[in-house]
Amino acid sequence: MPVQFISHGYDTTALNPYNEDAWAIAHSDSPIGPSRYGVSGAGSWKVSIVANADRTVSIAQGRGWGCGVIDETDGNETLQFPPSASGVRWDTVAVRRDWTPTAGVSKFVIIPGGSMRAVSGSRVTGPGQIDEQPIALVAIKENQTQPDDVVDLRCWSSNSGVYAKDDLARQYINQLGSRITIGDTEWQLVLGDNDTPTWVILGGVFRGPSPLILTSEYRNIGTHLNEPIKDGSVSRSGMRVSAEGGVANKVPIQYLANTAYVIAKFDKAYAPKVASEPFPQTIVDLYQCQMWVTPAGEIRVSFKVPVPEQPVGEMVFSLGGLGWNL
Repeated sequence: MPVQFISHGYDTTALNPYNEDAWAIAHSDSPIGPSRYGVSGAGSWKVSIVANADRTVSIAQGRGWGCGVIDETDGNETLQFPPSASGVRWDTVAVRRDWTPTAGVSKFVIIPGGSMRAVSGSRVTGPGQIDEQPIALVAIKENQTQPDDVVDLRCWSSNSGVYAKDDLARQYINQLGSRITIGDTEWQLVLGDNDTPTWVILGGVFRGPSPLILTSEYRNIGTHLNEPIKDGSVSRSGMRVSAEGGVANKVPIQYLANTAYVIAKFDKAYAPKVASEPFPQTIVDLYQCQMWVTPAGEIRVSFKVPVPEQPVGEMVFSLGGLGWNL
């Protein structure tokens, strides 16, 4: 049974006037000005899989807006998807707003998709006529009774900021000038070469520092005599990660030529998706050294030539200035 939508922003009727309460909500909890679409709270219209039900999701009650219309639902609604004929099909769950009837109608709908993990290409965008606000992407897998995955496409907007959880939200928040934070990264849609709309990274949320976990042969050490010991760590700003601190051997140590050694590990949230390009070569106690980081969250080193056994504290690896992209 579809839930009831309480909507404000369509043509008014005697039973549904656009009163001062609706006006206040439109400029506070559900601010229709800062962004084209949005939801009001963390739980509003969240889509989740229904256990023990065939290809069914539940949409939580809540409030959201799109194209000047504010909608509020008074309960959860369930939607059932048709089976996939082959492989995986990615359908879009959306709020459809229809201005064509008197007073307008809002409702939850399933927009059939394809094999690509993307907002459905058949989505309708027509403010004042029919417009569809994506809130989730649902994967329906062949011969599987439960949805395979749910991608949260909702966005939140208030006080001149827009936030989303998944990068796919940029597929529908795509008007020139759009500025949105997704995860830890802030994006803006600008005109690039030949006036082509292009997303650029402005910066991002700073996270860290997250301490390094040194392997048993190493300890933290300052990189200059007049500095206190600074524990090695990694920090993140948007899609960029940087390391700091210094590491030295705490036991006598030797290295084979052209062999990778792990000197420290770090939280995988700061690791690149693929092994980083080797950092510029450095000299460690007169030996040419190469350093890089891995998707497993490791800092590795190797040497061009064999390094004979070195005493404690002789091999100092400076991490300051090392950085990589996620």
